[in-house]
Amino acid sequence: MRINDLLMGLVMALLGAITIWASKDFPPIARQPYGAGTFPTIIGAFLVGLGLLLSLRGWQQRGALFLWQGQVTPSHTLICLLAAITAVAGYVLLTPLLGFPLVAPIMLTLLIGWLSGGRWGMAIIVAIVASAVVWSVFALLLHVPLDLGILEEVIY
Repeated sequence: MRINDLLMGLVMALLGAITIWASKDFPPIARQPYGAGTFPTIIGAFLVGLGLLLSLRGWQQRGALFLWQGQVTPSHTLICLLAAITAVAGYVLLTPLLGFPLVAPIMLTLLIGWLSGGRWGMAIIVAIVASAVVWSVFALLLHVPLDLGILEEVIY
C-alpha cells in the first residue's frame, strides 16, 4: 500500500509539533544557554517543516490517499518485522561487547543489503556513512559517548 505524501506529511508535522510541545517542560541545564529540550525541539521543528513540505508536494500531485500496489504476503511482513526486532536486540546485546563503531555498520549493512534485494555495495556505503554521521552527532555535537566495546582498549 502506498500512502499519499499529503497524509504522511501531515502525520510527520503533527508528530513534530507534539515533540516540540512535549520538550517545552524539560528542565534547563545549569550554567548552559540551552536545556534538555533543545535537541528534541530542533528535531521537532525539522519534522514540522519537512512534513509541511511533503504535504505540499502531496497536495500538488492530487493522487489517491491510499493506493494498493500489489500483494504483500504475511510471511514477508513477518520476516521483515523479525529482522528489525533481531537487529535491535543484536545491537543492544553486542554493542557493549564490540562497540558502536563495529556493530552499527555491520548491522546496517546486513539490513540494508537484505532489504534492498542484494545491493551490497550501496548497503556498505550507506551503512558506513550513516554510522559516521550518528557517531559524529552524538560524540562531537551532543557530547554523548557511544560505547566503544573492545575498541576502548585499542583507542585508550
